[in-house]
Amino acid sequence: MENYRVVDPDIQLTDIQSGETIVLIDNLRASSTIVTALAMGIEAVIPITDDKKVFELKDDQVLTSGESGGVKLKDYDIGNSPVEIETICKKSQYKTLFIKTTNLIPLLLTFPHAVICSSLNLNAAAKYLKNKKACIIPAGGNYGYAEDLGVAFALGYKMTHPEFMEGRVSCFTRESAAAKHLAEIGYQGDVDYISRTSIFDIVPVFDGKKIVRANEDR
Repeated sequence: MENYRVVDPDIQLTDIQSGETIVLIDNLRASSTIVTALAMGIEAVIPITDDKKVFELKDDQVLTSGESGGVKLKDYDIGNSPVEIETICKKSQYKTLFIKTTNLIPLLLTFPHAVICSSLNLNAAAKYLKNKKACIIPAGGNYGYAEDLGVAFALGYKMTHPEFMEGRVSCFTRESAAAKHLAEIGYQGDVDYISRTSIFDIVPVFDGKKIVRANEDR
């Protein structure tokens, strides 16, 4: 019997079954940005929807990432971009990332806990969830959710079939409508970056307030 299910992003908290671990996927790009941020040394990612609160709390150890419709928000340090995260974290030491995005963040904040999965941490997420019941939610957006479904089904399969060829996931990302949109607005670099699989051995977990690496959530 499979120990996971893939559901629509309009699922309600009351529909989560007892003992299920909620897994959210927004491969292009919020999940990938979060995974990369924690891999690059960010200690905590704070999902946020209130611009005023972001700038009230910002200091020199806080990096701000904001996006709407794929485009960087005014006055935020960077957009929703793993390439930008990696570049800036190699140059500067930040402890916290505030992140506001169109699709993943509003969805994430409806749940009290969740695991964040991307193609970039697919293997690590599968190992983390191996003996758990998982409710996998592909976030999707205005350009569909083919890339998120690809990662979702790859994750579910890989939880019980370690021999899965991870590289096959990249076609779902590269050929998606979301990827084409990002390329058109200047983010082909992010599409290429995210089309890789299992680059980072980390699992981001959300506790209702912040996202940290799984081994730091105690």
